[in-house]
Amino acid sequence: MREHKIVVLGTMGSGKSTLVRAIAEGAVVDTDVLNSDRQGADKASTTVAMDYADIDLPNGDRLRLYGTPGQQRFDFLWPILLQGASGVVLLVDATRSAAADELDAYLAVLRQHAAQVPAVIGISRLDLAPDFDLDACVALAGWDQRVLPVVPVDTRDRDQGLRLMDVLMSEMETHDLVLADG
Repeated sequence: MREHKIVVLGTMGSGKSTLVRAIAEGAVVDTDVLNSDRQGADKASTTVAMDYADIDLPNGDRLRLYGTPGQQRFDFLWPILLQGASGVVLLVDATRSAAADELDAYLAVLRQHAAQVPAVIGISRLDLAPDFDLDACVALAGWDQRVLPVVPVDTRDRDQGLRLMDVLMSEMETHDLVLADG
């Protein structure tokens, strides 16, 4: 059995907690509190430390999902949670006007704290943003010679969340193969 630490990053309201809950079918430890930061997203509660869930995969492996808080004031937690990560899911909320800038800022966090960790970008809330420029996110999705997969995802839908995890697991397997072959 192998364990995989997966960190889910993104802005407040991008669907991090929702994704973790959907994949874990509700069996989640969370630190949600009443949202007093209304400028970030219009939602009743928000994560202030992390969401956590264990998921056993059919092959015997285990996913340990860590959903991070999205507010900038909690950014000190991101590098701590990224330590030892096997993979990263970066969620982008398609309804936010600054989505491309936010993606760029989170990619900078990855470059600084998890540059070699396999990652995937999930674009959430596309159903509410029909004019969203997916190509702009694809153009930003990487650095140097590294290109990250960009996957539209409804974070409420377990099957779509599992598909996003499948893409990440493929990235992780490819990364392991490259390391093994030197």
